[in-house]
Amino acid sequence: MSTATTSTMGRDARVLTLVSTGHFMSHYSQMVLPPLFPLMAADYGVGYAALGLIITLINASGAMVQIPVGFLVDRIGAKSLLIAGLLIKTFALGAMAFTDSYEMLLVLAVLAGIGHSVFHPADYAILMSSIDESRIGRAFSVHTASGNAGSAIAPLLILMIAAQWGWKTALVSIAILGAVTALAMILQSSVLQDHVGAKKKKKDDGVPSHAGNSLVEGIKLLLRPQILILYMFFLITAMITVGINTFTVTGLTQVHGTSLTMAGTALTTYLVAGLVGILVGGVIADKTNRHNVIAATAFVITAGLMIVIGLYDLSPPLLMATYAVIGVVMGLIRPARDMMAKALTQKGDSGKMFGFMSNGHFVGAAIVPVLLGWVIDQGQAQWVFWLCAIFAITALLSLMTTTVGTQKTGQVPKV
Repeated sequence: MSTATTSTMGRDARVLTLVSTGHFMSHYSQMVLPPLFPLMAADYGVGYAALGLIITLINASGAMVQIPVGFLVDRIGAKSLLIAGLLIKTFALGAMAFTDSYEMLLVLAVLAGIGHSVFHPADYAILMSSIDESRIGRAFSVHTASGNAGSAIAPLLILMIAAQWGWKTALVSIAILGAVTALAMILQSSVLQDHVGAKKKKKDDGVPSHAGNSLVEGIKLLLRPQILILYMFFLITAMITVGINTFTVTGLTQVHGTSLTMAGTALTTYLVAGLVGILVGGVIADKTNRHNVIAATAFVITAGLMIVIGLYDLSPPLLMATYAVIGVVMGLIRPARDMMAKALTQKGDSGKMFGFMSNGHFVGAAIVPVLLGWVIDQGQAQWVFWLCAIFAITALLSLMTTTVGTQKTGQVPKV
């Protein structure tokens, strides 16, 4: 291996470590409040619906500003926004430890959501401008896996801190971790590149750039039919994953009488297998541009297995194996999905493109808990599995209407 190649790999590793650590923190900080609700409810004298409103406001404010933040990334650059978003998110959560006012918790929740909105558009803008093209699929997969790892670790770790030093100290620890991560980004900021910085350093290389376009032109770009179809793909994929994450335990216990322990183990198996699928999917994404074929295959398998789970009371080993397969194939979709978005992203548009797609993810994640919760309330819990299968088929149909999986980066898509 040449010295130049080794140097490039080393730089890519530094970039990926910094961005993935920030993504870990974004997911970690997103999952710390719910485990602390029993402790917070006692101190504030409010119910769980009132505490749930805090999470709703974090997600709603993040969804509302996701697209504008994406445009801002393309206008002023990603690095400063990423660091600012990390500090706003973690400091807003940390500040909750210093107020006795429930109303102030709601204000801080809105601020935390605004900070959270920065991560995806900024992260992808940096990765696409900093990572070698031959390794971008694996970079996407590591980035996604780091976020999932943050979500998985947060409940256990935050409760351990709260048990030892109290829930307020646990929240303060979020701000401390955020400050340490932001400091590392500042000290290593020279390796973090984005398309805005590259444009300032050298003349454009001839590939169409929309970084300086007006707001109206940017909106027209996002309203292209192929991009709208991909938006729906992100939205529906979120509905599948959030549906499985949220209602697997309830569905299994109500439909088949599965024990809580076994149902929880099935969900854990799915989540761990999903991490494996994401990492394997990144390797595959760097080997082929047929990302739509990978996603389509995964959706067919997922739909079939979700129907089987809804119809049959599987033995514990078979149930675990089934959820493991679903986890792996759904994990494969994540890097493929990101590569499909990259294929339709023209130079200078990565912020707005991934901000738009992340908004679709937020919307899908907001819709499905209410829908599936209503289905369960009607005594039709088996429809949890069948609706997830229907969502998978719907996502498959969206893939059949576009050739996005074979587009090259920087090409203007034909519509």
